[in-house]
Amino acid sequence: MPEIPIPVALRHRPTVGGLVVPWITMQMPDGRYRFGAIDAERLLAALTDRICQICGNAMSRPFVFAMRDVDLSRLIAPEPAMHPECARYSVTACPMLAGTMTRYRAHAPNSPASTGDPAGARPGHAAHAWRLLWTSGYRRIWDPRTRTPAAQILIEQLHRVQQIKPPTTDR
Repeated sequence: MPEIPIPVALRHRPTVGGLVVPWITMQMPDGRYRFGAIDAERLLAALTDRICQICGNAMSRPFVFAMRDVDLSRLIAPEPAMHPECARYSVTACPMLAGTMTRYRAHAPNSPASTGDPAGARPGHAAHAWRLLWTSGYRRIWDPRTRTPAAQILIEQLHRVQQIKPPTTDR
């Protein structure tokens, strides 16, 4: 896999294997980062204080959310917004968003401080297609389905929906 250039706005973040570690990524007790696992405290802070989930800096409009179709149908984002530049990097660098990861990790993170799949429904299952939503705002809510913090987007706040490359099949 070719090296993905890191934007200037993300050069302050740690990297693992040439990839930027998103600000909301869970850090394990031994110091390693667990890609795909979300730090519950940082998730809440990002949604409440409008902090970019990738760079960790304050957000302003437009807000860009990565969402699966099941989330899009409810206009509820389980993950915080990103700056447009951080979203562009993520769509290229994140194997799940880039469509190069065909299945979710086989084992859920074993930590009470982690969130992202509260029902434990994703481990080992086929990856979802993702979309980027460009919005002018959102409000933080407690998702009635998962009972976790999330962003609710009103239809009048939605400006654009962009298809991201669907996951490759693993036949």
